[in-house]
Amino acid sequence: MVNISKKAAEAVSTYIELEDVKIFEGQGNEVTLKLFMPRINGREFDVQAVIDSLIEVVVDFSLSRPTIAKYKNNEDYSTMSQDARSKFREYANVEGGDKGELGELILYTFLEGYLHAPQILSKMAIKTTNKDYTKNSDGIHFFQIPSSEKYHLIFGEAKMYTQSGGGIVAGFKSAFESIANHQNEKYFERSLISGLIDSEFENQKDKELIADLLYPAKSDINVSDAFGIFIGFDFDDSKGKIMTLDDYEVFVKTEIVNAVTKKINTITKYIIDNQLEGKSFYVYLMPFTNMDESRDSIIKGVTK
Repeated sequence: MVNISKKAAEAVSTYIELEDVKIFEGQGNEVTLKLFMPRINGREFDVQAVIDSLIEVVVDFSLSRPTIAKYKNNEDYSTMSQDARSKFREYANVEGGDKGELGELILYTFLEGYLHAPQILSKMAIKTTNKDYTKNSDGIHFFQIPSSEKYHLIFGEAKMYTQSGGGIVAGFKSAFESIANHQNEKYFERSLISGLIDSEFENQKDKELIADLLYPAKSDINVSDAFGIFIGFDFDDSKGKIMTLDDYEVFVKTEIVNAVTKKINTITKYIIDNQLEGKSFYVYLMPFTNMDESRDSIIKGVTK
């Protein structure tokens, strides 16, 4: 069976999980928004803790499984880390100034480390292999639904928006529009993955499973499409700065949940407007104070 990233699971364990927010609650198509926040240091989010949580995840995100195996067999961990950070740094520069790639890394972290859905191929791997690739999915994972023989093939969408850029609402609007507008490109992505299976996986059973997931009509496997979404958003904690540390933490947790809950009707409308109410979603959100500054610091921290 394809292994998940242990480093991703360790990273998720360092974040604070908050109360879930639900869309279409009580219906068969219920969507759960999983809310997390960074740890608090003093009266602010601990950016360094986020860097520390992601710095080793970059290895699993940036390098293929066979490449990692070779480094580990040679016990060359230092070069492995340098190689991964170098590749991610180059990818960040290509992708446009440290904007979307952090969201992709965090989405990978949640899908692998929280959902335990192994990545089949990253957008980074596809882009560096096929220079003409400009399609939408920020990584593709698979997930076996618990207590069943059914699978989800998960196409990723990561969005990070400052408050001035529209925040939570803009993130969901962009994600759902991208999913709706690129339904047909999933088949193009399947063909890309199919051509890279041998270079990404060593175990023959893993290769056969991935092939079956990509082309279920050729096997007896039960698989359907799903979508993984990460929304990073700006959060204003200034009202809590004069509170005690305990009150500040309660304030922050409450305000984050309220900020998302207030947008439920708008998020629901975007799902319906894009005719996606019958789709399966795995959604994760995390706030950042001073989004642009935090994003820049985290990217520099994990690639230095």
